[in-house]
Amino acid sequence: MMELLPLGPLAWTVVIAYLCSLIGVGYIARRARRDNTLADFYLGGRGIGFVVLFLTLFATTYSGNTFFAFTGSIYRQGFVFIYSLHFMLAIVVVYQFFAPALKRLADRRGYVTPVDYLQDRFDSRLLSVSCALVMCVALSNYLVAQLMAMGRAMEGLATVDPAVAFAFGVIALALIMVIYGTLGGLRAVAWTDTIQGVLLLLGLAALLVMLFRQFGSL
Repeated sequence: MMELLPLGPLAWTVVIAYLCSLIGVGYIARRARRDNTLADFYLGGRGIGFVVLFLTLFATTYSGNTFFAFTGSIYRQGFVFIYSLHFMLAIVVVYQFFAPALKRLADRRGYVTPVDYLQDRFDSRLLSVSCALVMCVALSNYLVAQLMAMGRAMEGLATVDPAVAFAFGVIALALIMVIYGTLGGLRAVAWTDTIQGVLLLLGLAALLVMLFRQFGSL
């Protein structure tokens, strides 16, 4: 892969310090937990505010897809692929038909995962396990895409052999995520995503300004 923007020593120092700080955020999130329960670990104590929730959903949805997948496909296929963004937004619209009622029910019954609702509604162990496996398979596809995006980013930013950079990016960054996720659960994920969501917004805003300065107005 061509070296698009290799980083210098100072830039790498900043990047490494930032990645290490994410583990620190995970430790702080662990200290902030209210009790040692699955609900606190997987739901952040059910106390994630609107701003944090918005930024973590933003960073999760528009991350590697934004910088690698969608941009490359739009470049190759043209304007028609921009409509794919509406497919992702449509998910949020569809949520509004059932999510508010499910949220109220989850608060009353103490659900932790979607499978808890299915078990409560249908009382079928086989159905619950099957749905959990289906969701894991569906999410694994998204996980692989994000791991590939991390590897590709490392390829473009490093000056070493591309294969080595790709493997290092996948393994090192995935290990960091596992560490802070294990330490602080969803609370750590939400807080680190909030930081990354802010950086993503700032980066996209700066990119928009550079595009206007380079190519003129819309």
